Amino acid sequence: MTAPSARQEGETVPDMEYADKGRPSPHALTGAGVAVTDAAGRVLLGWSVKRAVWELPGGKNDAGEGFAEAAVRELAEETGLRADAGDARVLALLMDSAHGIPRVTAAVRVLAYEGEPSVCEPELIDRWEWHDLAALPRPLFTPSAHVLDTVWPGRLAGLPPVHRYPVG
Repeated sequence: MTAPSARQEGETVPDMEYADKGRPSPHALTGAGVAVTDAAGRVLLGWSVKRAVWELPGGKNDAGEGFAEAAVRELAEETGLRADAGDARVLALLMDSAHGIPRVTAAVRVLAYEGEPSVCEPELIDRWEWHDLAALPRPLFTPSAHVLDTVWPGRLAGLPPVHRYPVG
């Protein structure tokens, strides 16, 4: 009896089959936080009526949607600013825990956009304002603070713990 030949590294496995185990139970939240700046270098933050915090544009991924695509979609839905997914850079994946649920937020930097910010979801955000990085308003939504710290490291002190996985 002869042993089967070992596959060479990089060789494709023909006729592979794939399967899922069935519908997974909900376990985590995934989304994108979007850092966008104006010509003066100020970052866009919205006052969340619901949470009583300042936050970046962003939100959950739709099924089958990547983080860059979610970022530009959420930016348009929340602020009216239009951007291309090609102008969105995923810098890191951030994982923290909200009420015992793992939360994964992609820190996304949008480099180019068109339009002026406006309130598109008044039930969520009362107003959008440009803020100087040296004088950020308080309180900041924790995932937004983690995204800001990813894009501009060292500006915020005393952040809650986060697992940071740089991309690229």
